[in-house]
Amino acid sequence: MGGRLPPPLLLAQLLTVVVGSVRAQVEACPSHCVCQNLSESLSTLCANKGLLFIPLNIDRRTVELRLADNFIRVVEPPELLNMSGLVDLTLSRNTIDTIRPFAFGDLESLRSLHLDGNRLTALGEEALRGLLSLQHLILSSNQLAEVSAAAFADFAPTLEDLDLSYNNLRSVPWAGLRGMLCLHTLQLDHNLIDFVLEGAFAELYQLSRLDMTSNRLHTLPPDPLFARAQRGVVSPTPYAPTVVLSFGGNPLHCNCQLLWLRRLAREDDLETCASPPPVAGRYFWAVPEEEFTCEPPLITRHTHKLWVLEGQRATLRCRAIGDPEPLIHWVSPEDKILANSSRTVSFRNGTLDLLVTTLRDGGAYTCIAINAAGESTALVDLRIIPLPHRGNGSGTVRQQAPGSSDIATSAKASANATDGGAAATRRVEVTDVTATAALVRWAADKLAEAAWLYQIQYNCTADETLVYR
Repeated sequence: MGGRLPPPLLLAQLLTVVVGSVRAQVEACPSHCVCQNLSESLSTLCANKGLLFIPLNIDRRTVELRLADNFIRVVEPPELLNMSGLVDLTLSRNTIDTIRPFAFGDLESLRSLHLDGNRLTALGEEALRGLLSLQHLILSSNQLAEVSAAAFADFAPTLEDLDLSYNNLRSVPWAGLRGMLCLHTLQLDHNLIDFVLEGAFAELYQLSRLDMTSNRLHTLPPDPLFARAQRGVVSPTPYAPTVVLSFGGNPLHCNCQLLWLRRLAREDDLETCASPPPVAGRYFWAVPEEEFTCEPPLITRHTHKLWVLEGQRATLRCRAIGDPEPLIHWVSPEDKILANSSRTVSFRNGTLDLLVTTLRDGGAYTCIAINAAGESTALVDLRIIPLPHRGNGSGTVRQQAPGSSDIATSAKASANATDGGAAATRRVEVTDVTATAALVRWAADKLAEAAWLYQIQYNCTADETLVYR
């Protein structure tokens, strides 16, 4: 009484509401998946359901989406459209080999992305675009051989954990890592990495774990991060945590370049020496400092004297041995270090090529071999044999000098060349000009038998030096 519904009618209405709610949830939940709505947080669980693609009828309000242990191969942008509230996405242990550009573009709230155990071979700069709040990125156990530094650009300031272990990486996107100022854990173990960029970790003040176990590192450059890994760090704080480093399983070359690492006070280290022979196979931290030695450079072979015809290529060679392997630089007769240019190429093996020589190139060149233990030098004498230019007294001709240039450089000159006069006889055409070549044509006249030398003079905008051929 007093407006209250009879108990049977009230019960019927309650049953209707419950059935309607269950029906709505069933309609929003993909087939074979389990959907849970706990504390106003919707979870869609589709793990190990034999899925070939991400279901399109996932409730867009989903906060947690688990799609592990399926057969998904491609991640497409429409599949995750309008899921701006998604926080946790698990795609582990599928067969994913392709992530389309902006496939995660709407996941602005995503915090955790698991892509481990797939078949990714490369990660392009647009594959992870739109993940503005990502904190945990797991890419382990793929086949990654290349990762673009720009792939991490959108979430570099927020990322805390990055796992790239068990891949085929030969290099690391160092430029992308430098911006990860909140990074706590970096796992690069079990790859093919043979190089660490000097200062790569210098600004990662919150990094507490770096694992580079089982790579191909022969040496490590000094870094402030390694100093923070020493025992006895004063009062570790969230801003300067104690760092755990792992470099075991690398073929470390234990010479003086690694002496700084040997002097760090650390615990639980498993590093061993792979070379040089006197310390090969020994525990890194048990080798005395005096055995971490380097050998200064020794130049074993070099060009002593070279004669080259003007305009031809000159190749100067210099070989050196030492530990570590020496770097070789060349110094010109003007006492300037030679850099690569349009005419000079310096190779890592110590070879210097002067592609087109001029008279000014003659003189004494210095080969300098440098490593951490010292340097060694050698002199190379380059002599340029001048061509028999008219006017330099090196030869005589029976015909008159043609003037400053025979090249027809204007329409007027081209027109004059068609009237059968002397200009037509001496006209020179330059065609098919590219960045590295040109086709030169000229007509031989009745005095061709008297010609004993044709000389072409040219220069390029990158180098004002005149070249003769």
